[in-house]
Amino acid sequence: MATNSLTSGDLKSFIISLFVLLPILWIILKQYNSRNKSLPPGPKAWPVIGNLAELGANLHIELAQLAQAYGPLMSLSLGSQLMVVGSSPDVAMEILKTHDRLFSGRYVAHVSYAKNPQKNHVSLAFTTECTQQWKFLRTLCRSEIFSSKMIENQSYIREKKLNELLDFLVSKEAEKIKIAQILFVTIFNVLGNILCSKDLISFEETQDSSGLNKAMREIVELFATPNISDFYPILSGLDLQGLGKKATECVKIIHSAWEGIIKDRKAQKLFQDSSRHNKDLLDVLLHKDFTDDQINYLFLP
Repeated sequence: MATNSLTSGDLKSFIISLFVLLPILWIILKQYNSRNKSLPPGPKAWPVIGNLAELGANLHIELAQLAQAYGPLMSLSLGSQLMVVGSSPDVAMEILKTHDRLFSGRYVAHVSYAKNPQKNHVSLAFTTECTQQWKFLRTLCRSEIFSSKMIENQSYIREKKLNELLDFLVSKEAEKIKIAQILFVTIFNVLGNILCSKDLISFEETQDSSGLNKAMREIVELFATPNISDFYPILSGLDLQGLGKKATECVKIIHSAWEGIIKDRKAQKLFQDSSRHNKDLLDVLLHKDFTDDQINYLFLP
């Protein structure tokens, strides 16, 4: 005898289908609404995936080819996210100088600590708003790291690290080495000496599969890994690829290393020594009463 009632199995299947279809419908509607705005020209987007299928490993080449067809200012759909690409000097000037205040916010990757609203205010690279705190941090870095005088004063650091690189290469004559890893160590230690007057990784640690070396390499890789949560933020809470969990573990390791450096510096009270000529950024931050938490996150991407 036929019945109109739903069995528990039917109800379960209906709920699962609803959970699958609703996000897809939301993505399609969002793409449709965004394309109805006054946007720069761009290739037609496929439902759900947008223009992801047109982008591959050589992103710079693909964007250059698309710019030839759609102009120096074009729009693309990456999943449910809209991206506007400027690819000429004139457009770059408009974005970075003429309308810099409007475009001062940064898109925050889901693997970044700065995605947390409670921590975003201490970020320099991924702040979502042009706040007074961000202006202060930018001014501080510009005056203490990137000013012409500071860059000139830090030339001895770059020269020293370059000589160490050359000495290491000479010591490994006739041996196979990975140039990318060696350059990573050199660049990272240049920054380390500018920030806290300390080498953070040694050349011998390039094969190390644990500790700070691994954490720094892995967090860079996590930022470079395509993340479905960035293309479809509605799925971010699920962390389907586990990238957010891995990033959190890396941050804990990096924090542990910074905490030791900060503790030693405070114990030595070097930042109070006004006669010290080669002050680093950590000296400045401690002198300005930055908390350990603020320093830890400021040094992270």
